[in-house]
Amino acid sequence: MKQLYDEDSFLFDFEATVTAYHYDEEKKLHKVCLDQTAFFPEGGGQPADQGFFYLIKDKKEGAISVLDVQKEGETIFHHLSSAVSVGEKIHGSVNQVRRWDFMQQHSGEHIFSGLVHRHFGADNVGFHLGLEEMTLDFNQPLSLAQLRFIEAEANQAIWNNLPIEASYPDEGTLQSLDYRSKLDLTDNIRIVSIPGYDICACCAPHLKNTGQIGLLKVTDVSSHRGGVRVTVLCGKRALKDYTNKQDNIFSISTTLSVKQNDAAFGVEKIKEELFSYKEKTHILETKLLAQKVKNMPSSADSEHIILFTEPASEIAIRNVINELMRDCKGYVAVFWGDDYKGYRYLIGSNSLDCRKINEKLRELFSAKGGGKPVMVQGSVTACQKELEVLFS
Repeated sequence: MKQLYDEDSFLFDFEATVTAYHYDEEKKLHKVCLDQTAFFPEGGGQPADQGFFYLIKDKKEGAISVLDVQKEGETIFHHLSSAVSVGEKIHGSVNQVRRWDFMQQHSGEHIFSGLVHRHFGADNVGFHLGLEEMTLDFNQPLSLAQLRFIEAEANQAIWNNLPIEASYPDEGTLQSLDYRSKLDLTDNIRIVSIPGYDICACCAPHLKNTGQIGLLKVTDVSSHRGGVRVTVLCGKRALKDYTNKQDNIFSISTTLSVKQNDAAFGVEKIKEELFSYKEKTHILETKLLAQKVKNMPSSADSEHIILFTEPASEIAIRNVINELMRDCKGYVAVFWGDDYKGYRYLIGSNSLDCRKINEKLRELFSAKGGGKPVMVQGSVTACQKELEVLFS
């Protein structure tokens, strides 16, 4: 089968003859081979092309969807939405938007990985090109400053509008090349080169020049198997990402009444104010809960302190429990919630093992929770009277 995408990655329409048809009963797939194709089969980390077949005899009416393209051995199978006959003449049309997007990402990846290898000696050991993002795995740690440096260099390569060349060098030429490859290839090796930036073995279609990539942006980085996983967006994806983030910054800056470049400062200021308000709220809630305890009718028969209250911050509840535990010989328990939806609880004691009362709550009411001897917490579905009886 002639691989037209190898000769011209910008060939999106072509004519061919169906040379074989097979229906895969197990996978429910119509699988077709052609004498030549511009559809790239999945490989080299790049997803397969999609598009349509039209029967030439039908004059481009009744499109047949090309759902996937896979290479099995040396044979390329097109997975179709319906059957076609052997010997049929077809017009193939590759989804240009999908192919262009993948080529922008993949060509950008070559520049980025080539620069990382040249400057820091790290190898790209994992490449995933999805529909939304592209991730690159490198086998050693890279700092954000190093990645920003590579990002700037990669964009300079894009703006230089350099040629992207693909070829099948003979064995002698190949041995003289210092090229990147994740696989131990031996023959029929296709080399994609970007002068001054990268030479790499790759089977996928690429753009014709770096300027067509448009833009490259690092959007995320995380530790991964002793190295790093870097998320990179190129071309239209990078522009879309920038637009989405600008819209968010505009919304935030408008809400906070600050300039867009001061949005982070505005958020930090609000964060500090909220923290201050929370601290004040915790103090007030602690005082309120303490007052509620003082207003509770005293019971000489009980060594425990049990309080049912409205929802409050856990910090305030812990503060009250810690304060009351000093003089209480039994349990100090605070329940907040209601009889219908259940209660959250915190129970503390300096003299008793709180895990024992927690075990009773689990046995009687299937409570969920746990903790240490000095304090437990959890949730329980029971009514107030039942819980009060437990501590009587």
